[in-house]
Amino acid sequence: MPEQPPRRPEKPRGERAKRAARDPELVNRVYGEPLHIDGVTIIPVAAIRRLGHQGSGDEGEKRGCSCVNVRPVGLVVLRDGRVSWKPAFDVNRLVLALAALLGLFVLLGRRRAR
Repeated sequence: MPEQPPRRPEKPRGERAKRAARDPELVNRVYGEPLHIDGVTIIPVAAIRRLGHQGSGDEGEKRGCSCVNVRPVGLVVLRDGRVSWKPAFDVNRLVLALAALLGLFVLLGRRRAR
């Protein structure tokens, strides 16, 4: 059996967050390119969540998967020297919440009818 290389000690979460904050590619993914329209600067903002799992396959080859979820959260608007925040309206979350509420009412209505 081939000898496995020694495992690197895991860094604390704070160190990974600091390193991610310094990564220019990650920053560009969170804050989009500024748009300049009629003297107004608009900067899109997105939230990124990365879920990943990596295992090892046969003969030490790396296998795994990762999933990245990106969703818009709003816009930073710069107008006349003032900064304002315009949150994004997420229709999917609203529909999910309404469906859950409707399901709850249906279940409670069935219990009362018995």
